[in-house]
Amino acid sequence: MATASYVSKWLEINGTPKEIEDIVGYCLRKENGKVFKGMDKDTITTMVTYHMFKKTISVIYEDKKVVGVHMWYNCDYTDDWTFVENWEEDKKDGDTIWLAFLFGDSNEVMKELILDFIKKEPDVLTKKLVAIREKQNIPTRIDVSRKYFSKILKK
Repeated sequence: MATASYVSKWLEINGTPKEIEDIVGYCLRKENGKVFKGMDKDTITTMVTYHMFKKTISVIYEDKKVVGVHMWYNCDYTDDWTFVENWEEDKKDGDTIWLAFLFGDSNEVMKELILDFIKKEPDVLTKKLVAIREKQNIPTRIDVSRKYFSKILKK
């Protein structure tokens, strides 16, 4: 949680940059009660800023408006959601990438997000991929196949 405190302090001293405000606004508009479950605007602002600092975020713009966002974590396969909740630092040598927060306005935006993700995090092509999905209203960890990316890129 120390990481969140440092980022919060940075925001307190420097204010929230417009770019981050725009990304947070987009995330809040897209939230369906499952992605940022229980998180308030300040927490999401801290999270987006944290991902900006560690360069684990892709943002797609059209006409200067945010139309897609993806944030991820480098971790070990044995890590669970508490890794994210506890604001643990990324494990660059970890064997897994946690696909955490993903919103896109269209299939074309999703393609751009995936291509930007691969460009920024080329290890996605070799590391294990995990995510959380709601199954019968229960957050469930799932393994994600790279076929998911292929399916979207082929559309």
